[in-house]
Amino acid sequence: MEAIAVGGQVLGGFAAIQQGRAQQDMYNAQAKQAEMQARNQVLQNRAEVLNHKRQGIEVLKKISQNLASINARAAAGSIDPFSGSVQNLAVYNLGKGVTDFYTSRENQMIMQAQSSVIEAGGQMQAAQYRMAGKLAKQQGYINAIASFSGAASSAKQFGMFGG
Repeated sequence: MEAIAVGGQVLGGFAAIQQGRAQQDMYNAQAKQAEMQARNQVLQNRAEVLNHKRQGIEVLKKISQNLASINARAAAGSIDPFSGSVQNLAVYNLGKGVTDFYTSRENQMIMQAQSSVIEAGGQMQAAQYRMAGKLAKQQGYINAIASFSGAASSAKQFGMFGG
């Protein structure tokens, strides 16, 4: 009966090692998942950056078209397109367009900065998971040593090491 108790403690030690390794594998998988999620968000942000760039280009096209239309209509009506209310209209149009364009550029920069933060956060979270896995594995070995020590102590009490 004593041999069964000691054997159970030894098996418990090996089980503790396996449990620690399994926990480490689980944490490593979570680390990979955190990295993949961050990478996915970074890619989504890049798509948004491209969208903001496209919007900026569209704004510049509209400015050019509007200025050309203002000049053409003024010239068609025998009005100097570079003075008076026509010039004021052109300057106003240009001002609004430039504001829209720079807003689009600022949005691009914000999204790019946000991507850096997301990527760093994903790496940090992955590192935390890996550290937790390493600690879980170490704890498994510590539990195994405690179990083996208990088995040795029990074996000694039962007189299994001789007299």
